[in-house]
Amino acid sequence: MEHQEQAILYFQAGRNCCQAVVGAYCHELGMTEEQANELGASYGGGNYQGLCGALAGTYIVANYLKGTPEIADPAKCKDDEAGKCMVEMTQDFERACGSLYCTKLLGKTPCSDYVCVATKIVEENLFD
Repeated sequence: MEHQEQAILYFQAGRNCCQAVVGAYCHELGMTEEQANELGASYGGGNYQGLCGALAGTYIVANYLKGTPEIADPAKCKDDEAGKCMVEMTQDFERACGSLYCTKLLGKTPCSDYVCVATKIVEENLFD
């Protein structure tokens, strides 16, 4: 099953937008569905500084797949491959959706559409 389809199934099953995106990539991330749910639990519905949870999910996936944590200086992580991907994904999401923020997105289109956009952006930036 494609990641986008899996993310939609997770979302329709009651997971939040972030959990749906992260859960769709749980196998690539080396975690169980339950672990992906726990990881994304607090980021849906604009709970991360108002950011759309689907976009927050793309950040989690990018960090797990491309991040190189710098324990001595976490600020250096912004220049790693994950940090660069996150900049691209943020720009792609804003272009596609019109905003990064849940409050501006809610009601304009179903949240499942943002989950689809987010998984498409992950595919384009991390797997192409």
